[in-house]
Amino acid sequence: MAQSSAYSAIEIDDDELNNATELQFQSFASSDTRAAAPAGNLSSANSSPQPRPTGFGSSGIFNPATPSQEQNVNNPIWSVAYYAKFFDVDTSQVLERCFASVIPKDNFLEVMGGSPDLYGPFWIATTVIFVLFVTSSIVDSINAYMNGTVYTYDIFQMTFAFGTIYTYAFVVPLMVWGATKYFGCQPDLLEMLALYGYALTIWIPVSVLSVIPIELARWILLGIGAGLSGVFLIRNMYPVLSRAEAQIAKIILILVIVFHGVLALILKYKFFAYNTGAPVPAPADPTPTP
Repeated sequence: MAQSSAYSAIEIDDDELNNATELQFQSFASSDTRAAAPAGNLSSANSSPQPRPTGFGSSGIFNPATPSQEQNVNNPIWSVAYYAKFFDVDTSQVLERCFASVIPKDNFLEVMGGSPDLYGPFWIATTVIFVLFVTSSIVDSINAYMNGTVYTYDIFQMTFAFGTIYTYAFVVPLMVWGATKYFGCQPDLLEMLALYGYALTIWIPVSVLSVIPIELARWILLGIGAGLSGVFLIRNMYPVLSRAEAQIAKIILILVIVFHGVLALILKYKFFAYNTGAPVPAPADPTPTP
Protein backbone atom coordinates (compact mmCIF):
# COMPACT_ATOMS: atom_id res chain seq x y z
CA MET A 1 0.00 0.00 0.00
CA ALA A 2 2.85 2.32 0.89
CA GLN A 3 4.62 1.40 -2.29
CA SER A 4 1.50 2.13 -4.25
CA SER A 5 1.15 5.54 -2.63
CA ALA A 6 4.79 6.31 -3.26
CA TYR A 7 4.48 5.20 -6.85
CA SER A 8 1.41 7.32 -7.25
CA ALA A 9 3.16 10.35 -5.78
CA ILE A 10 6.13 9.93 -8.11
CA GLU A 11 3.83 9.65 -11.14
CA ILE A 12 2.07 12.88 -10.22
CA ASP A 13 5.41 14.62 -9.77
CA ASP A 14 6.49 13.55 -13.27
CA ASP A 15 3.28 14.83 -14.83
CA GLU A 16 3.61 18.13 -13.11
CA LEU A 17 7.23 18.38 -14.18
CA ASN A 18 6.35 17.66 -17.79
CA ASN A 19 3.52 20.16 -17.72
CA ALA A 20 5.74 22.78 -16.17
CA THR A 21 8.40 22.13 -18.79
CA GLU A 22 5.90 22.42 -21.62
CA LEU A 23 4.46 25.64 -20.21
CA GLN A 24 7.93 27.10 -19.78
CA PHE A 25 8.85 26.24 -23.39
CA GLN A 26 5.69 27.78 -24.78
CA SER A 27 6.12 30.90 -22.68
CA PHE A 28 9.74 31.26 -23.84
CA ALA A 29 8.82 31.01 -27.52
CA SER A 30 6.00 33.53 -27.29
CA SER A 31 8.00 36.01 -25.25
CA ASP A 32 10.92 35.74 -27.67
CA THR A 33 8.63 36.46 -30.60
CA ARG A 34 7.14 39.48 -28.91
CA ALA A 35 10.55 40.81 -27.97
CA ALA A 36 12.03 40.31 -31.43
CA ALA A 37 9.20 41.96 -33.34
CA PRO A 38 9.95 45.60 -32.61
CA ALA A 39 13.72 45.26 -32.62
CA GLY A 40 14.26 43.13 -35.70
CA ASN A 41 12.76 45.43 -38.40
CA LEU A 42 10.94 42.48 -39.87
CA SER A 43 7.85 44.35 -41.03
CA SER A 44 7.85 45.95 -44.43
CA ALA A 45 6.75 49.24 -42.94
CA ASN A 46 9.90 49.51 -40.87
CA SER A 47 12.37 48.17 -43.42
CA SER A 48 11.24 50.08 -46.51
CA PRO A 49 12.47 53.68 -46.90
CA GLN A 50 9.83 56.36 -46.62
CA PRO A 51 9.25 58.26 -49.89
CA ARG A 52 10.15 61.87 -50.06
CA PRO A 53 7.16 64.26 -50.22
CA THR A 54 6.64 65.74 -53.68
CA GLY A 55 5.58 69.24 -54.62
CA PHE A 56 8.51 70.92 -52.79
CA GLY A 57 6.90 69.84 -49.55
CA SER A 58 10.13 69.39 -47.62
CA SER A 59 11.24 72.22 -45.38
CA GLY A 60 14.94 71.35 -45.58
CA ILE A 61 17.58 72.41 -48.06
CA PHE A 62 19.06 69.02 -48.84
CA ASN A 63 16.89 66.30 -47.34
CA PRO A 64 16.58 63.32 -49.69
CA ALA A 65 15.11 60.28 -47.92
CA THR A 66 17.48 57.74 -49.39
CA PRO A 67 19.44 54.89 -47.84
CA SER A 68 22.67 56.72 -48.61
CA GLN A 69 21.51 59.54 -46.38
CA GLU A 70 21.43 57.19 -43.41
CA GLN A 71 24.92 55.97 -44.27
CA ASN A 72 26.33 59.52 -44.59
CA VAL A 73 24.42 61.05 -41.69
CA ASN A 74 27.66 61.61 -39.73
CA ASN A 75 29.52 63.26 -42.63
CA PRO A 76 29.96 67.04 -42.29
CA ILE A 77 28.40 69.30 -44.91
CA TRP A 78 31.82 70.46 -46.18
CA SER A 79 32.99 66.91 -46.95
CA VAL A 80 32.78 65.24 -50.36
CA ALA A 81 31.08 62.19 -48.85
CA TYR A 82 28.14 64.34 -47.75
CA TYR A 83 27.33 65.29 -51.36
CA ALA A 84 27.90 61.79 -52.77
CA LYS A 85 24.27 60.85 -52.11
CA PHE A 86 23.10 63.58 -54.50
CA PHE A 87 24.90 61.83 -57.36
CA ASP A 88 23.63 58.33 -56.56
CA VAL A 89 21.66 57.75 -59.77
CA ASP A 90 22.04 55.33 -62.69
CA THR A 91 21.95 55.94 -66.43
CA SER A 92 18.40 54.67 -66.94
CA GLN A 93 17.06 57.10 -64.34
CA VAL A 94 18.89 60.05 -65.91
CA LEU A 95 17.61 59.17 -69.40
CA GLU A 96 14.06 58.78 -68.12
CA ARG A 97 14.21 62.20 -66.51
CA CYS A 98 15.70 63.75 -69.65
CA PHE A 99 12.85 62.41 -71.77
CA ALA A 100 10.30 63.59 -69.19
CA SER A 101 11.77 67.12 -69.36
CA VAL A 102 11.75 67.25 -73.18
CA ILE A 103 8.12 66.05 -73.34
CA PRO A 104 6.59 67.61 -70.19
CA LYS A 105 3.37 65.60 -69.96
CA ASP A 106 3.90 64.04 -66.51
CA ASN A 107 4.62 65.51 -63.12
CA PHE A 108 8.40 65.59 -63.07
CA LEU A 109 8.57 65.30 -59.29
CA GLU A 110 6.70 62.01 -59.55
CA VAL A 111 9.08 60.88 -62.29
CA MET A 112 11.99 61.52 -59.94
CA GLY A 113 10.24 59.37 -57.36
CA GLY A 114 11.16 61.63 -54.46
CA SER A 115 14.91 61.27 -55.20
CA PRO A 116 16.18 64.33 -57.09
CA ASP A 117 19.82 64.34 -58.09
CA LEU A 118 22.58 66.72 -59.11
CA TYR A 119 24.36 64.31 -61.46
CA GLY A 120 21.96 64.90 -64.35
CA PRO A 121 21.76 68.71 -64.00
CA PHE A 122 25.55 69.07 -63.85
CA TRP A 123 26.31 66.94 -66.90
CA ILE A 124 23.38 68.27 -68.90
CA ALA A 125 24.56 71.85 -68.34
CA THR A 126 28.13 70.84 -69.23
CA THR A 127 26.93 69.08 -72.39
CA VAL A 128 24.95 72.16 -73.46
CA ILE A 129 28.09 74.29 -73.06
CA PHE A 130 30.16 71.88 -75.14
CA VAL A 131 27.51 71.59 -77.88
CA LEU A 132 27.06 75.36 -78.08
CA PHE A 133 30.78 75.91 -78.53
CA VAL A 134 31.26 73.10 -81.05
CA THR A 135 28.26 73.98 -83.25
CA SER A 136 29.04 77.68 -83.29
CA SER A 137 32.69 76.95 -84.10
CA ILE A 138 31.71 74.63 -86.95
CA VAL A 139 29.47 77.23 -88.55
CA ASP A 140 32.06 79.98 -88.08
CA SER A 141 34.65 77.79 -89.81
CA ILE A 142 32.25 77.19 -92.72
CA ASN A 143 31.68 80.93 -92.99
CA ALA A 144 35.41 81.56 -93.04
CA TYR A 145 35.91 78.94 -95.76
CA MET A 146 33.11 80.33 -97.94
CA ASN A 147 34.37 83.88 -97.47
CA GLY A 148 37.97 82.90 -98.24
CA THR A 149 39.30 83.94 -94.84
CA VAL A 150 41.33 82.14 -92.20
CA TYR A 151 39.27 80.77 -89.34
CA THR A 152 40.41 81.29 -85.78
CA TYR A 153 38.24 79.93 -83.01
CA ASP A 154 37.05 82.31 -80.34
CA ILE A 155 37.79 80.96 -76.88
CA PHE A 156 35.63 83.71 -75.43
CA GLN A 157 32.58 81.83 -76.70
CA MET A 158 33.46 78.91 -74.45
CA THR A 159 33.94 81.21 -71.46
CA PHE A 160 30.69 83.02 -72.20
CA ALA A 161 28.84 79.72 -72.53
CA PHE A 162 30.22 78.53 -69.19
CA GLY A 163 29.09 81.69 -67.43
CA THR A 164 25.66 81.79 -69.05
CA ILE A 165 24.63 78.14 -68.70
CA TYR A 166 26.04 77.56 -65.22
CA THR A 167 24.46 80.78 -63.98
CA TYR A 168 21.08 79.71 -65.31
CA ALA A 169 21.44 76.13 -64.06
CA PHE A 170 22.62 76.87 -60.51
CA VAL A 171 22.43 80.58 -59.61
CA VAL A 172 18.92 81.29 -60.94
CA PRO A 173 17.28 78.34 -59.15
CA LEU A 174 19.09 79.39 -55.98
CA MET A 175 17.56 82.86 -56.31
CA VAL A 176 14.09 81.46 -57.00
CA TRP A 177 14.45 79.09 -54.06
CA GLY A 178 15.46 81.98 -51.79
CA ALA A 179 12.46 84.06 -52.86
CA THR A 180 9.97 81.25 -52.37
CA LYS A 181 11.62 80.28 -49.09
CA TYR A 182 11.36 83.86 -47.83
CA PHE A 183 7.64 84.01 -48.53
CA GLY A 184 6.98 80.76 -46.68
CA CYS A 185 6.44 78.41 -49.63
CA GLN A 186 8.75 75.77 -48.10
CA PRO A 187 10.53 74.78 -51.34
CA ASP A 188 13.29 72.20 -51.68
CA LEU A 189 16.57 73.46 -53.11
CA LEU A 190 17.61 70.08 -54.49
CA GLU A 191 14.34 69.71 -56.42
CA MET A 192 14.66 73.29 -57.69
CA LEU A 193 18.17 72.61 -58.98
CA ALA A 194 16.99 69.38 -60.61
CA LEU A 195 14.15 71.20 -62.40
CA TYR A 196 16.40 73.89 -63.87
CA GLY A 197 19.14 71.42 -64.74
CA TYR A 198 16.91 68.97 -66.59
CA ALA A 199 15.07 71.86 -68.27
CA LEU A 200 18.28 72.48 -70.26
CA THR A 201 18.01 69.09 -72.00
CA ILE A 202 15.95 70.47 -74.90
CA TRP A 203 18.71 72.91 -75.81
CA ILE A 204 21.05 70.09 -76.84
CA PRO A 205 19.10 69.05 -79.98
CA VAL A 206 18.11 72.67 -80.61
CA SER A 207 21.77 73.71 -80.67
CA VAL A 208 22.67 70.92 -83.11
CA LEU A 209 19.77 71.64 -85.46
CA SER A 210 20.42 75.38 -85.40
CA VAL A 211 23.37 74.79 -87.71
CA ILE A 212 20.76 74.88 -90.49
CA PRO A 213 21.50 78.03 -92.56
CA ILE A 214 17.85 79.17 -92.56
CA GLU A 215 16.95 82.04 -90.28
CA LEU A 216 13.27 81.14 -90.04
CA ALA A 217 14.11 77.56 -89.11
CA ARG A 218 16.41 78.76 -86.35
CA TRP A 219 13.70 81.00 -84.92
CA ILE A 220 11.23 78.11 -84.97
CA LEU A 221 13.74 75.87 -83.19
CA LEU A 222 14.36 78.60 -80.64
CA GLY A 223 10.63 78.93 -80.01
CA ILE A 224 10.23 75.18 -79.58
CA GLY A 225 13.12 74.98 -77.13
CA ALA A 226 12.01 77.98 -75.10
CA GLY A 227 8.37 76.87 -75.13
CA LEU A 228 8.93 73.27 -74.02
CA SER A 229 11.43 74.13 -71.31
CA GLY A 230 9.27 77.03 -70.10
CA VAL A 231 6.16 74.85 -69.84
CA PHE A 232 8.22 72.23 -68.03
CA LEU A 233 9.42 74.74 -65.43
CA ILE A 234 6.12 76.51 -64.83
CA ARG A 235 4.10 73.31 -64.64
CA ASN A 236 6.34 71.75 -62.00
CA MET A 237 6.91 74.97 -60.04
CA TYR A 238 3.21 75.79 -59.75
CA PRO A 239 2.72 73.70 -56.55
CA VAL A 240 5.29 75.78 -54.66
CA LEU A 241 4.20 79.12 -56.15
CA SER A 242 0.57 78.48 -55.26
CA ARG A 243 1.48 78.42 -51.57
CA ALA A 244 2.35 82.11 -51.60
CA GLU A 245 -0.09 84.99 -51.86
CA ALA A 246 -1.53 85.56 -55.31
CA GLN A 247 0.37 88.81 -55.91
CA ILE A 248 3.68 87.37 -54.72
CA ALA A 249 3.18 84.22 -56.80
CA LYS A 250 2.59 86.35 -59.93
CA ILE A 251 5.76 88.37 -59.34
CA ILE A 252 7.89 85.27 -58.86
CA LEU A 253 6.33 83.64 -61.92
CA ILE A 254 7.06 86.73 -64.02
CA LEU A 255 10.69 86.67 -62.85
CA VAL A 256 10.98 82.98 -63.79
CA ILE A 257 9.63 83.74 -67.28
CA VAL A 258 11.92 86.77 -67.68
CA PHE A 259 15.03 84.77 -66.74
CA HIS A 260 13.97 82.05 -69.15
CA GLY A 261 13.38 84.54 -71.97
CA VAL A 262 16.75 86.20 -71.38
CA LEU A 263 18.48 82.83 -71.72
CA ALA A 264 16.69 82.12 -75.01
CA LEU A 265 17.64 85.52 -76.46
CA ILE A 266 21.27 85.13 -75.38
CA LEU A 267 21.46 81.75 -77.09
CA LYS A 268 19.87 83.16 -80.25
CA TYR A 269 22.04 86.24 -80.73
CA LYS A 270 25.28 84.87 -79.31
CA PHE A 271 25.31 81.27 -80.58
CA PHE A 272 22.49 80.86 -83.12
CA ALA A 273 23.02 84.07 -85.11
CA TYR A 274 24.95 82.45 -87.91
CA ASN A 275 25.87 84.21 -91.11
CA THR A 276 26.30 81.18 -93.34
CA GLY A 277 26.92 81.99 -96.98
CA ALA A 278 27.70 85.67 -96.53
CA PRO A 279 28.70 87.33 -99.77
CA VAL A 280 32.43 87.57 -100.36
CA PRO A 281 33.52 91.18 -100.83
CA ALA A 282 35.15 91.93 -104.18
CA PRO A 283 38.92 92.31 -103.94
CA ALA A 284 40.36 95.73 -104.64
CA ASP A 285 41.96 96.29 -108.02
CA PRO A 286 45.72 96.26 -107.49
CA THR A 287 46.39 97.95 -110.87
CA PRO A 288 47.37 101.58 -110.25
CA THR A 289 45.51 104.22 -112.17
CA PRO A 290 47.61 106.23 -114.65
